[in-house]
Amino acid sequence: MYAVHLSSGHSIHCKAIKSGTIEQYLLAVTTLIQNFTQVDYRKDKPGDTKLGKYITGVMKDIRKYESMPGRREPYDHKMHSLAKKVAEKFPSTSLICALTDGFEQGMCAGFRLTEWAQPGGKTNFTKPHTNGMPLPACQTRCLVPNDFRAIGVAGGRMVGLGILSVPCDSVLRIFVKLRTQKNGNNGEERQFEKNPTPGGFCFVSSSYRALQRFAIIQGWHPGLSAQNTPLSIYWDPRAHRPKLVDSYAIERYMRRLASTVYNLDPAAHAADILLWSSHSLRIGACVILHIMGFSDRDIQWILRWKSMTFATYFRNVALLSQRQNAAFDRLMAMPCL
Repeated sequence: MYAVHLSSGHSIHCKAIKSGTIEQYLLAVTTLIQNFTQVDYRKDKPGDTKLGKYITGVMKDIRKYESMPGRREPYDHKMHSLAKKVAEKFPSTSLICALTDGFEQGMCAGFRLTEWAQPGGKTNFTKPHTNGMPLPACQTRCLVPNDFRAIGVAGGRMVGLGILSVPCDSVLRIFVKLRTQKNGNNGEERQFEKNPTPGGFCFVSSSYRALQRFAIIQGWHPGLSAQNTPLSIYWDPRAHRPKLVDSYAIERYMRRLASTVYNLDPAAHAADILLWSSHSLRIGACVILHIMGFSDRDIQWILRWKSMTFATYFRNVALLSQRQNAAFDRLMAMPCL
């Protein structure tokens, strides 16, 4: 099928399927055929050690696309500053506030979409996304309030909505248990410190606001469960019921922020605007940590990457240029040895 697809003049650009997945499909099909023919049809000749030219061309096409650094643009502090200003004009239970806090959490923790929100159109809080996981229907793939625990400045330990028993200023750090991860380390717990600078990215503050939102909405709709309902929830005044944050809402709002911050015209720059999506949070986190001097290994661990592919997201920004220039400037001041 892929040989026919390629030989008819097509490519697989913009197809949401990864090279590793295609390789697994090809191996599975080949194994099935070999049970009857003893021939590996991935190869042009029986004695070849490499895959055939058509399949090699397909895989090269896919990997080239996967390695393109400009496929997504990073969410950044300028966009977030605007988001926080806009959120001040909306009720704390609104979608805008839920998105703003979700963006802040996602940047700090490098969240993937399914770790904190839902696929497009999945806004029914009684049917959260499970992604085919072998779990009871009440279990969700993304974070719920009880996945959070905190330590207060006085040493007190709190879990879930119990964190709200003290003011946010009294929370020293928050631990979050990641239910399901792409790297397979399900149930891993990560900790986040309180950011002493007001107005900046802070996982503790944004998580506290999200828990507050959940508690308020739970008062209006007691059917919400701190154990089973996703944390990223908002109140829809028209439907008069809670809803879950989904990728459609994320993309619409993030692209509006990008259009405003970067002066992008919806018609003239339509293709550029589409480069922002929920994955922009992970890319933004990669870029920020990189330009602030974190090593590749640190970035890989902090943002939970299994490989080093995140390096394709790095950007040639002004701060890197300034650091490079400063390094050579210091070099010129060294004594001649």
